[in-house]
Amino acid sequence: MNVTIGLVLVAVAGILQGSFVLPMTLTRDWKWEHTWAMFSLMGMLVFNWIIGLAVLPRLGEAIVSTPLRDIVVLLMLGACWGVGAILFGLGMEKLGLAVGYPVIMGLILCLGALIPLVESGASHFLAKPGLMLLAGSLVVLFGIVLCAQASERKSGDTGSGGRRTPHASTRPGMVIAVFAGILSCLPNVGLNNAAELTASAARLGATPGMAANAAWVVQFTAGFAVNFAYCAILMVRRRNTAALLGRNTLYNLVLVGAMALMWIGSFYLYGMGAARTGRWGAILGWPLFISLAIVVGNLWGLGRGEWSSAPRQARAQLNRGLAAVLLAVVLFAFGSAMR
Repeated sequence: MNVTIGLVLVAVAGILQGSFVLPMTLTRDWKWEHTWAMFSLMGMLVFNWIIGLAVLPRLGEAIVSTPLRDIVVLLMLGACWGVGAILFGLGMEKLGLAVGYPVIMGLILCLGALIPLVESGASHFLAKPGLMLLAGSLVVLFGIVLCAQASERKSGDTGSGGRRTPHASTRPGMVIAVFAGILSCLPNVGLNNAAELTASAARLGATPGMAANAAWVVQFTAGFAVNFAYCAILMVRRRNTAALLGRNTLYNLVLVGAMALMWIGSFYLYGMGAARTGRWGAILGWPLFISLAIVVGNLWGLGRGEWSSAPRQARAQLNRGLAAVLLAVVLFAFGSAMR
């Protein structure tokens, strides 16, 4: 029963993670840097600490009592993730939800699951859940390739020979997305290496299902510093800081607040769910979490009409990519059942 509850929490977290970018597409008068700065402030710092203090008794003491080396490692992972988060936002802006989610989140899925599997020992690769994870990761990578090809076909131009050539703006977006995926898997790596902090939180009164969430507080605080600083530099450079206080500020803040709550809430729910699935939580829970985010984000993009005018071949290729991701979700679910 505990495992079932854990998987349900992970599934809800995946849905929220796949939906959090949607409010960003509805803001008015703000540029990307305005929206992302406020999202970073609310989601990575304010809501992060509010929720952390609410569910983790004596959180400050838990952090202070953890060996400094462990905290530094989490801060470094969080700062590197912060760079990935910036690239995530830029990648979504350039590629849209329908392609951005499969490419970026697919890489996050594979790396965020494979690294903890490697750290847990080579023998786990031969266990049935490990083999299922490897199979699912390969299927996700195949889906990413299909989505990338679909994106090029969508934005291609017909040349003089009647052949469709990729649009130049597609490839920078794909490069950004790849690096975003590589760096954005680090929170799960940090969660898998936060044993001392988790033990400190548990020793000071946190429940087993909540103690691991202390890692989010530390990592995302470091990520906030990187993200907010980058957005502030952009606003100063582009001389548009005053746009934060325009006529649609309140409307935009409500949207970004919802965006921030869905984002940070998904990680806390994932942490609670992963803790209830035992030693395979970070290995199988993470792929399920990210896979659902990919599917939900893709469906939001399609529902918003991002591909309504795309060539039929491009839409067919995108559907094949999404089908591959759905197959990976099934493989991860079977792997979870085998535990």
